[in-house]
Amino acid sequence: MEKEIEYRLFGLESIIDGLHHNLKLMEYISYGLHKETFNLFNNLGLYWIWALIMGNQIIDFYKVIAMNDKFSFYKIINISRDLKCEISYELLEKKIAELKDMYDKTDFEMVRSKYLAHQDLRVPETKIDLRTIKSFTENIIELFRIFSEEFKRERTKFSNDVVNSFKEIFDTVDEYEKVKAFLMVAEMNGQDTVEISKIDESIK
Repeated sequence: MEKEIEYRLFGLESIIDGLHHNLKLMEYISYGLHKETFNLFNNLGLYWIWALIMGNQIIDFYKVIAMNDKFSFYKIINISRDLKCEISYELLEKKIAELKDMYDKTDFEMVRSKYLAHQDLRVPETKIDLRTIKSFTENIIELFRIFSEEFKRERTKFSNDVVNSFKEIFDTVDEYEKVKAFLMVAEMNGQDTVEISKIDESIK
């Protein structure tokens, strides 16, 4: 593979890796915490984090589908043509066009250009739902898989390390709350000491 193409694909892969992690974080904050003490609807900090992640997600959507962005699908196709790479241009261009059409049918561009890029507060309020973000992210990942096959590049395996690490924070908070409740009950019952094994059982 041409070094220039490998460089561009690596850059695109880095953006898509971020899209994958951002989606997993948004899903966890939205669904994984909805019954927890701290959740998206009662904790301003979590809401702020969710909104920032969503903004980054929309900005990166634009990066991968923009005609002249450094690591976009379009840019890689154009450079490949200049370098006379042996790939199925017809297939890849068709898939890129389908992805762009999907993008155009959402409000992503309005949010990106009006709110995120220029902070134009005069335009009507626009809402983006997580299902649309998830669907578009998954289509980007699938197109990257097709690109990797065409360029005979090893398929990327995206991990869940980031969201799992984030989840550990709330798992630890849950354990702390259970231990605190157990100790309060023990104190109310007049117990001065408790067995460690009993505490372990309370958090299982």
